[in-house]
Amino acid sequence: MSLKLRLLIIVTLILVFNFVAAGYFMIQNARQAVAAEMASSTQLARGLLINALPTLRFSNDLSERVTLIVDSVRHTRHIRAWFEDMNGQPLIGHEEGVPFTNRPDAPDWFIRLMEPEAVAFRRLITRGSQSYGYLVVEADPSDEVTEVWRDMETLLLLGLFFLTVISTLIYMALLHGLRPLQQLADALGRLEKGDFHARVDTGGAKELKPIQIRFNHMADVLDTTMAENHALAGNMLTLQESERRDLARELHDELAPCLFGIRVDLAEIERIAIENKLPDVEEKVSSVKLITSHIQSLVRKMLSRLRPMTLDDLGLAEALRDMLHNWRDRQPEIDWEWDFIGDFTGLPDTLQVTVYRVVQECTTN
Repeated sequence: MSLKLRLLIIVTLILVFNFVAAGYFMIQNARQAVAAEMASSTQLARGLLINALPTLRFSNDLSERVTLIVDSVRHTRHIRAWFEDMNGQPLIGHEEGVPFTNRPDAPDWFIRLMEPEAVAFRRLITRGSQSYGYLVVEADPSDEVTEVWRDMETLLLLGLFFLTVISTLIYMALLHGLRPLQQLADALGRLEKGDFHARVDTGGAKELKPIQIRFNHMADVLDTTMAENHALAGNMLTLQESERRDLARELHDELAPCLFGIRVDLAEIERIAIENKLPDVEEKVSSVKLITSHIQSLVRKMLSRLRPMTLDDLGLAEALRDMLHNWRDRQPEIDWEWDFIGDFTGLPDTLQVTVYRVVQECTTN
């Protein structure tokens, strides 16, 4: 799980917990308020009922008088009243056995959650020794429950709106705040691939700035070190080629003439031996000539490996042609073709030697 998502989930859970806690305390306060309102309304209706009951003694039509009393009590807010017989059957003012007169516009679970304990008052109606039934007054919290549910709906919608807005703002802030870390990761990847010019911006969060500065310093040091290593390698190669060139020049200028002089002297000795008929000397001379030829061949190979003289005398193109001609003479069964494009003059000496060595290694292999 990414750090952005983890932080976003944590903040979202905190916000949700706060909204749930606020809703819980709001419901608890609403339940207490509804209960208090129901108790107050019931107490008021009870007083009205008690004051109205004595009038039943002087009424000729008991049913009509009870109906008037029930209607007067029912006009009290949050109250419903009815008259029932001695068996509990409603006779006047009862609404078909639903929990509330006006069912609240709320889910059943919320109605059950908000419904206070039943607050009811029952008074037996008698005339003389005869009992006619009960006048019942009961609290009706439907209006209060509907009002609380509407407040809860408003709170829920506002909570969802603010949760969405806050989560979006937090995500955007995290995306912007963590962008330097992504840039740092990309720069590290470039360093890993050998791009030592990779740098990161020193903007963003203040806490990340020391890391960015140290990374850029590290990249500068690596870049400088690699440049110094390349320069050192170039200097070493130049020095090596200079030593090769000097050694090849000494072999060419010193050893080669000596070998040539030996061959001249051997030819003269061989001529004298033939004239004086000295077969032993002639045989020794032939042996020395073979050894000398072998040494000359070794010297030529050493010169070719150390530093081809044609490279200094004729240039890169002619040195390559000379080498390829030699290979074609030695390997006539192979179809040799080559072509040179561009001007090789003016190339650095190290580059010319490197190209020559690459071609030499390719043809040898």
